[in-house]
Amino acid sequence: MIAGLTPDEQPLQDLGWFPFPATDSGDGEPGAFMGGVDGYSCFVEAPPECAQFLNFFMQTEYQENYAEAFVTLPANKEAQGVVTDPALQSVLEAYNEAPYVSVWLDTLYGQNVGNALNAGVVEMLAGDGDPQSIVEAVDAAAAME
Repeated sequence: MIAGLTPDEQPLQDLGWFPFPATDSGDGEPGAFMGGVDGYSCFVEAPPECAQFLNFFMQTEYQENYAEAFVTLPANKEAQGVVTDPALQSVLEAYNEAPYVSVWLDTLYGQNVGNALNAGVVEMLAGDGDPQSIVEAVDAAAAME
């Protein structure tokens, strides 16, 4: 995604990631991961075609194609060999060793709060906001629910 935002549409050479620092008083478990590539699901009342599609889509061949086309991580562990980007390989290594994975906060919080969170972060990164404005936007969105 970052590559699409750069002038030459190439990934940043120094792009990487780091784990959130653990604290003695923090909940959770060191090594826990936040992400969104580890699964898909169907609504309990979905037609059988939903499960059929997921079974199709999760096949190694299609997961490899998906990961290559979108320069991302496949959900199928057997397809992970196609990941060649060094930044993604580092993420994948930590992801595979994580004791558990929680979905991204914007997903966890739902559409209203999640959109407010995302917009606030983008504004801050663009120089038009700050951490407090993110908190205020998220609080305002949560109050509307």
